[in-house]
Amino acid sequence: MSEKQHESPRVTVSNYTKIWTWDWVIYAFEGKKLPVPANVRAVGTFFACLIFWAIVGQILFFIPDGYVYGVLPFASTWLIMKQKLDGKAPHKWLLSMIFHWMRPKHLRRYRQIQHTKRYAYGSKVVYRTQRERA
Repeated sequence: MSEKQHESPRVTVSNYTKIWTWDWVIYAFEGKKLPVPANVRAVGTFFACLIFWAIVGQILFFIPDGYVYGVLPFASTWLIMKQKLDGKAPHKWLLSMIFHWMRPKHLRRYRQIQHTKRYAYGSKVVYRTQRERA
């Protein structure tokens, strides 16, 4: 009974991981207050999508300019910002996938090996064709 009275109270340990994943938000530009706060990542994604759709709009000339410079960049930005692929932002996911595709696939101890010759067995290989029942 006396041991329970001398126990120390529970201690809450703070987690500071949110500090490093802080979103930057723009509230004013050139001293003029924006009607809606703008996330820097969303603005960057919008301009990347705008450049992409401008290039595609030059190739596919039949798409109207209103769609190329307004609707399509806005819609693609909205879709990209809503996605979380493997818990990452879309551009970080794309970079990790590109690095994965470029990485050598045949590794031994995390070093690339050359698979040039085919291995041949010197004798017959024995194996079962049916499973034995116990």
